[in-house]
Amino acid sequence: MQKVVEFKKKRFFGGIDIDALNQRVFELGQAGWQVKTITTTTGVYGQITSVLITN
Repeated sequence: MQKVVEFKKKRFFGGIDIDALNQRVFELGQAGWQVKTITTTTGVYGQITSVLITN
């Protein structure tokens, strides 16, 4: 069964918090996930609004 996690934590001045994203991916790995894809979702002006992680 495929699962999807949406990651939305942003930095104060905009953009995705890469350190927090790496920590989340590490936690998923510890839970037995094998990340297959990471995809970004974008807003109207092309800014990244979230990251989708699938296993």
